[in-house]
Amino acid sequence: MTEKEIALEMEKYMLLNGAEKIAFETIVGSGVNSANPHAKPTDKRVEAGEPIVLDFGCSYNGYTSDMTRTIFLKFMPEEIKPIYDLVLLNQENALEQMIENGDTKKISNQVVFNFKQKGYELIHALGHGVGMEIHEKPYITNRSGQILKENMVVTVEPGIYIPNRFGVRIEDTVLVKKEEPISLTKSKKDYVII
Repeated sequence: MTEKEIALEMEKYMLLNGAEKIAFETIVGSGVNSANPHAKPTDKRVEAGEPIVLDFGCSYNGYTSDMTRTIFLKFMPEEIKPIYDLVLLNQENALEQMIENGDTKKISNQVVFNFKQKGYELIHALGHGVGMEIHEKPYITNRSGQILKENMVVTVEPGIYIPNRFGVRIEDTVLVKKEEPISLTKSKKDYVII
């Protein structure tokens, strides 16, 4: 299939299963296109061993959703596993800190530090608020800190992008609570090979 065909199937599935509309233009980036955080689906066909970044969401009862998974066709190359594992570890650690009074700048700085230790950069925000708009406050970035409040809904979406090679991003939508956040995204995050 092409990236465009995959995006169309995803959007069709959401609309046929209760979504009022698509929340934003579905991102499907495979192989070298996965290195672009805002990849637009193209006529490129997905090939075996390529990472496929799927970033999508829909609207329901006026509220939006947002999630990203990076999956693989037929097999996962060994060179990508340590990068995937680094992204997943930091995504899960940051997610656990999405509690009331969490400092978004401090949380983001930890991911930036962990990535730099391995020679990578966090080139976009760690996350953002989600509500009636797909991008709302608070913005979770190492440049401007905000304190999380109970019942905020935010994303946690670290990614590593290696230009002209590939990218990996994992994103969940999370409900901020006093002691333990609730992940609203239930899809598995370990290696998915189709």
